[in-house]
Amino acid sequence: MINFVYISDAFRKAWKTYIFNPNVKDWPEFSESFKEEFNLKFEEEKKALKEHHRPPTWYLNDKLGEKQFLFNISNNHYPVVQYEYTDNLPSFRDILINRAIEMRDMGKEIDIFYSGGLDSVTILLSLYEVCPKDQLHIIMGNELAINEYPKLFNTVIKDLKYTIGDGNLYGLARPDKNLFTTGCEADRFFGSTGYPYGRKTNKERYTRAEYNEDYEFNQKNWWKITRYTLLTQSFRYMQNVNIDKMDINNYQPFYLSPQIEKYAINLHHDRKLVWHTNFWSSHENFLKSKMWLRDFIFELSNDREYAYEKGKTNADNVQREFNIPLPTKFNVLAITEDGVVVNKNNIMDFMTEDVLTIHK
Repeated sequence: MINFVYISDAFRKAWKTYIFNPNVKDWPEFSESFKEEFNLKFEEEKKALKEHHRPPTWYLNDKLGEKQFLFNISNNHYPVVQYEYTDNLPSFRDILINRAIEMRDMGKEIDIFYSGGLDSVTILLSLYEVCPKDQLHIIMGNELAINEYPKLFNTVIKDLKYTIGDGNLYGLARPDKNLFTTGCEADRFFGSTGYPYGRKTNKERYTRAEYNEDYEFNQKNWWKITRYTLLTQSFRYMQNVNIDKMDINNYQPFYLSPQIEKYAINLHHDRKLVWHTNFWSSHENFLKSKMWLRDFIFELSNDREYAYEKGKTNADNVQREFNIPLPTKFNVLAITEDGVVVNKNNIMDFMTEDVLTIHK
């Protein structure tokens, strides 16, 4: 059996083409019962993506390891954390610094995806506090990331190793030899609602008083969405790497840490999360969100203006992966739990029944 940690929509669609085009030379013919079960699993995952606030091109990974969808998915690269309150956790500052020390002690160069927003600034300040400076490699999609926080670029980043992509953001990391880190999981932990299908999209609906309908909707759904999407957040930033195999132990999104997750679960139990959407939250509401990150940034930088007045980054521009007006075709179609990269050169090695949760 082959298990995956990442599945692209292109790989999912390739399988559908493979099964329902039996007249192609050398392609096998699948039974009608197999096709029927494939379609059922395909539609089940499509429905589940909508229920868990993910775009239809995404995939799901049950971090508790209990539920599978169309493909065999592994969660072995991250410890199981249950939804329960944890007493006597360290302070949030200590948790972040301990995470940075953990990454430092792995002894590898760290590829840090940086946008200039709260999540990535927190990461950089944490690692900069404890790491040798030549261990850090900052990756930016383009120069707009500098404009999000010019002061930090001028005082910290310009003296570090950094790369400005401006054309191939998703191909700049080297997870075969370096640690790979992003801030993607911070949204899931600290109040972002993701892509709320079926919810009205006007700003007022996401900025009302604490105990309104949407607060309860988001409070109720937080753990369910976290359970199925947490382990899928950051792999997209290596969709275009040109390697045959990554070291799965190099996959180290900064917030993908049991201690940070436990802290976030406690916040949820205590109803302290300020819900905001990526697209429709008002500036005033967003300034109330992620206060734990804001306090940490202020403590380490003494920059009150940035810490408490920073709004949302323009993610579409700062994180733009390609700079050309053509459809994107990424190199990485899937990644196995052993780190093998599935691409167009070896895809037929993975068009076998043992990658699916169904069998002939």
